[in-house]
Amino acid sequence: MNWLLKRVKQKKGFTLVELLIVIIILAVLAAIAVPTYLTMRDRAREAGTEVEMANIATALELYNADNEGYPAVSGWSATLQGGGYMDNVPTSDMWGSDYVFALTTDGYTLTSNGVDKTATTADDIVFSNGQQTGFGKYNTNARGETETSVED
Repeated sequence: MNWLLKRVKQKKGFTLVELLIVIIILAVLAAIAVPTYLTMRDRAREAGTEVEMANIATALELYNADNEGYPAVSGWSATLQGGGYMDNVPTSDMWGSDYVFALTTDGYTLTSNGVDKTATTADDIVFSNGQQTGFGKYNTNARGETETSVED
């Protein structure tokens, strides 16, 4: 037992090989964790944007019910806020890109360019006339359910 205590007292540090092994293990763990973190962050931003847009769509539908039409494209958020339909109407999504509000022949579309921040329809989050019609990159709706397309 005494020889073990002497051995422990004499050895005061780690060898270079032990330190390299620890560094390699930490690097492997970081290589696994960082992409997962970034994906989860984008999923959370997408879900937050969907909820935000659903609230805006509800306010737009209330405005339509009261005024028999949707607000003008220019100043739509100020119109909703000024009319008391929604406090602090957000005009940009969780990635900092502006929402695109457009009137159509049968109503409106409210679009977020999504995680890629470009106007490609594949990854856009879209609300049309109160309903979510585009589900973003991660293909989930506001309740977190995965959308699947049904072929006729």
